[in-house]
Amino acid sequence: MISVLIVDDEYLLRSLIRRSINWDQLGMEVVGEAGDGEEAIDFIRANHPQIALVDINMPIMNGLELAQKCQEEGLDTNIVFLTGYREFEYAKQAVAYQAFDYLLKPLDTKDMTAVLTKLRQKIEQEREASTHLRKAEHLGDRGKKLLQNRFLHQLAFGRLHQKTERVAGEMARLGVTLEPEHLLALVVEIDVPGEERDDGLYVYAVLNMLWEMLEKGDFRNVTGISEMDDYAILLCNTDRDPEEVLRPVWKKLAAEVAENFPFQICGGVSKRFSGYDEICKAVRAAMDAMSDQFYQSGDLFFAGCAPKAVGAFTSMDLETLQLCVDTGEWEEGRKVIRTVFGQMREQRTQVDFCRMTGLGLLAILYSMAAKYQIDLHMVQTEGTVPMSKQIDESTSCDGLEGILLTCYDRLAGAIQNGRKISKLVSVVIDHIRKNYCSSSLSLKELAEAAHSTPAYVSSLFKKEIGVSVTEYITSSRMKLAAKLLLQNPDLNLVSVSEQVGYEDPYYFSRCFKKQYGVPPSKYRTTHDNWEG
Repeated sequence: MISVLIVDDEYLLRSLIRRSINWDQLGMEVVGEAGDGEEAIDFIRANHPQIALVDINMPIMNGLELAQKCQEEGLDTNIVFLTGYREFEYAKQAVAYQAFDYLLKPLDTKDMTAVLTKLRQKIEQEREASTHLRKAEHLGDRGKKLLQNRFLHQLAFGRLHQKTERVAGEMARLGVTLEPEHLLALVVEIDVPGEERDDGLYVYAVLNMLWEMLEKGDFRNVTGISEMDDYAILLCNTDRDPEEVLRPVWKKLAAEVAENFPFQICGGVSKRFSGYDEICKAVRAAMDAMSDQFYQSGDLFFAGCAPKAVGAFTSMDLETLQLCVDTGEWEEGRKVIRTVFGQMREQRTQVDFCRMTGLGLLAILYSMAAKYQIDLHMVQTEGTVPMSKQIDESTSCDGLEGILLTCYDRLAGAIQNGRKISKLVSVVIDHIRKNYCSSSLSLKELAEAAHSTPAYVSSLFKKEIGVSVTEYITSSRMKLAAKLLLQNPDLNLVSVSEQVGYEDPYYFSRCFKKQYGVPPSKYRTTHDNWEG
């Protein structure tokens, strides 16, 4: 049985996870629970569970700190993070700790089962590989090749925590000829359709084709790692500029693959590096380089000088979107979505975080559908594939944005068709839009404009729009303030405050921070990429 540890500071959630999953059917067993990261790390050290379901936001030691500890100590527990849409500031850091997967709260049993099933397959494959390795020790040259491949695989994916001298010694013992200087990592992703899966034969074929081509070129000590389902990995030494020498080699490889095989390939190349201890970073850099296909067409990508950003997206964007839906500012809501994805394109945000952003936005849209009693079938895009799966499998930023905008437009249409706004409330909204920058605007004034009483206007507005009159006015003022701050860098706080209807700049600043999470001065510096 595969052992599972549940880590969350909420007892009820731990209990729900324990009871909602058919663990026996998955071949798994819950062996423990922990209420914080400190308790969890002690349990992991003592019991070595194979899986840990870990909440990101916990007291004493949070999930990210726990993952970092496991990584530093070489503990091989597979971590699945549990995160809510309001915890994206934490979640975007989780990318660095190579979590196996993420589950978005509120947790869905089907999603959990799917992730756990995928993880079980991974663990079973690793068990099988270990069995083969034990047999390999008695198989002479063939066994030595297997041991060599396994060692390089562990080295490439950061599963060896040995000093450089020991790594060099093990390479010498296994006959790996890689020199520690002028190293290069090349990763090829093989996109094989499901019906064409062949237990790694295609990967092996591509690996050998590329190996042969490199050996004929300006590369030496070419060494392959084939213990992957979808990737062929090659390490080698070269004194030449990688892009200069690899472009023609790759062109030839791509042509042969297109002619002979039913799949496409994509490649990522690291920068040249020195030191066996850098192999893991180089392989990761090559894999990260391939994520550029998410933003641009092409099939060979080279690692840049700077690491990819994890995005400027925050829970504030989610709350702004929610407010736009509540107040009927439909085009403003679309602008929020477009701006978020525009920032991610510009920053070349890590693909994992792009998809997590999409899931966070989807969670908001689904929650709004529930609030307004809209059938989810009216919100989802066409087709039988669940929206969450479409997002998780999206291959481009444009496609991801399109999914969310379609979902948003369907939600907006459904709410507008179902929302009945009285003539009185329409008059109030129209008066607010024309006069919200006036510091004298009041509920009494709005009631007079609608020929009603303040109490009745307040009650009916809240019932039909979903927010109070004050919240609606404040939201309108804050949106304008944000626009003024970014479009007019020289405009001081007092001027902005006066232009949006506040005589007291300190009160304005408090209102702004309440809506956007940061004071006006900081908002200016953190939203340089805003699109008006």
